[in-house]
Amino acid sequence: MSAATASSRAHRLSVSGKVRAVLALGTVLGLGTVATLAAFTDTVTATGSFSTGVLDLKLNDQDSTTALTGLTMTAAKPGDTTYALLTVKNAGSLPFGYTYATTSTTGTDPQVLAAALNFGVASLGTAADTSTAPTCNAGAFTAATTVVTAATTKLSAGPATAAPRPLGVGQVEYLCVRAEVAPDAGNAVQAKSVTATMTVTATQQ
Repeated sequence: MSAATASSRAHRLSVSGKVRAVLALGTVLGLGTVATLAAFTDTVTATGSFSTGVLDLKLNDQDSTTALTGLTMTAAKPGDTTYALLTVKNAGSLPFGYTYATTSTTGTDPQVLAAALNFGVASLGTAADTSTAPTCNAGAFTAATTVVTAATTKLSAGPATAAPRPLGVGQVEYLCVRAEVAPDAGNAVQAKSVTATMTVTATQQ
């Protein structure tokens, strides 16, 4: 091999090595360039809000024990009758159904008078809370289209609703409550007393 040929081959090898080195370097640089590219992003979130409703039962606009003063009788005799209006109001944010149960508690021999005391409840209708309350008396009780408890049911029997009565938000049901010392009450009822308690319970529907 001549000196010229050897020199030419060495030159080609040198150039080939440089090309490979440059290509390799380009590959490395190329990878580095891809790794540093920026990407646009866009983010959107979705949220949900939750709250709970409230049951708020009011009797005659009261949240605690309500005395039906109009239903009180003193020195009563057989045949005496009295009436009182009881408003059942849904002041909450959920519709509910309500029930009531009646018990006879304290007094002088309360069980004796309870067995001789007729206790009836009639519905005078349901209306918006802003409506004018109807009158509860003998005529209204007799004319009521819905009788919740028969007028001749004895207090000792524990008058109660047969099924929950639905009441919408902001609605009031007007109940006319009647108490009567039975006309046929005997001498054993003299000097007796009893307290009737209606417990009203609302359950969300």
